[in-house]
Amino acid sequence: VAFAIAYVLNPLIEWVQKYVKNRGLSLIIVYVGIIACLILILSLAIPLVINSVTDLYPAFEDGLIFISRFVQSHLGCNISEITTYIQTEAAKLLQDMTVINTTFDVLNSVIVKIGNGLIYSILAIYMSIKFDSIRIAINHFAGKFDENLPVYLKEINISLIEYIEAFALSALIQGLTTAFVYLVIGHPNWILLGIFSAISSVIPYVGPIVANLLGIVTSITMGATKLIILFVLIFIQSNVVPYVIQPKIYSSKIDLSIMWVLFGILTGSTLFGAWGMIIAMPILVTIKISYRVYRQHNPQPKNA
Repeated sequence: VAFAIAYVLNPLIEWVQKYVKNRGLSLIIVYVGIIACLILILSLAIPLVINSVTDLYPAFEDGLIFISRFVQSHLGCNISEITTYIQTEAAKLLQDMTVINTTFDVLNSVIVKIGNGLIYSILAIYMSIKFDSIRIAINHFAGKFDENLPVYLKEINISLIEYIEAFALSALIQGLTTAFVYLVIGHPNWILLGIFSAISSVIPYVGPIVANLLGIVTSITMGATKLIILFVLIFIQSNVVPYVIQPKIYSSKIDLSIMWVLFGILTGSTLFGAWGMIIAMPILVTIKISYRVYRQHNPQPKNA
């Protein structure tokens, strides 16, 4: 975890170093700046999110009731048990988010997580300071196994950095376009839905779909006209962002077909749960680049 943090932040540290000229000072600027931004965002966002989720739940509940009645009257199918179950689970989740639990187990868990976070941060700072030495040591160690292995690592490193930069920009665009869609129809929680859509982009294709499903359910009671406009805008966004904008953001090196992405997400979730869905894309990028480098160094013989 600490190495992953240091690895992700290293390009930013090197960019700051171009202007500051001192590695230690640029490192301090990046880490202090990120910690300050996180504290500011959390202090502003947590009350907003809690209030927004509290306001969002009644619309979500009304949407489920509307769906249940529509299916009952037009299809003759009673799905009240399903909608009631969803309402109950959503209410439990909302209660867990809004009620402060001060039991010993929860406090102990919080203390452990804070302690682990501090350890990860200290180790990440140390690894950032020694990053060049760590990189040289890894390449030297890899060269002892195979003389071509450092070449693999270099290409993978370049592609992963490109992926991280592209993902950050893609998630920002996903969040902004989603927020705009719900702002157009006058959804009261358009900011929350935009934030949720941007964060959910960590799971490609699947995350934004879930965000839009939540938005649709909470918009059902806003009227037929706004609902039609919402479907049109979602259709446009769902085709323009993933198939027009994102391919331009992601370079040809790391572009993967939707079938491989979905296969990776399914495999990752099966093997490692939620974390597997998150790390699926970086692993797919690593595998693809490794295969490409292998083919470059081991070309297939041409048929006579």
